[in-house]
Amino acid sequence: MKTTMTVGALLLLSALSCTAGVVTSVTETFASGAKFTGLVTFLDDYSNVSAVDGWLTGGTYGNDYISWIWDPSPAGNYASDFGPKYGGNFLMDGPADGSNPVYLITFTWDFSNAPNLVLASPGGTLAEYGGNNVSYSDPLVSGSIDTIVPEPATSALMAGGVLAMAAAWRRRRQPAPKVGQALPPAK
Repeated sequence: MKTTMTVGALLLLSALSCTAGVVTSVTETFASGAKFTGLVTFLDDYSNVSAVDGWLTGGTYGNDYISWIWDPSPAGNYASDFGPKYGGNFLMDGPADGSNPVYLITFTWDFSNAPNLVLASPGGTLAEYGGNNVSYSDPLVSGSIDTIVPEPATSALMAGGVLAMAAAWRRRRQPAPKVGQALPPAK
């Protein structure tokens, strides 16, 4: 029974770690012709981003791996000063200690209609404050944020964990026979 409980708990934890936050697919095209394509994970309330994994390609940038964000805490959302529906952070390359980034992408979004997110520029309130750009000089021309539906494997992990935990709980609730007591008849 301990094994069933342990397996169930591990399956649940595995599934939950796969679904922490809201994973989106982001595509941005900049004036230089460069393009950012990647996965961006938002906090559950969309007020900030917690992870990024993507590539900045083309333009004068070559192939640059974008792998971390400046500040994942809710306080790291620099765009919140412009209204409670705006989010902003920096998608970074280079070492995660903040030293020597080669390029950074200023990333801003409007989450007033969450889970449908919109890039906050071109145009709109944040455009005059930097909006979306590469290294403050290459402005966004077009782009999109698309929510990703959870993978079937994640759903299967979650369901397996719930079923294993339920089976262990059900077995645990049935009282064990006392020593010398006859077992109940099989059903």
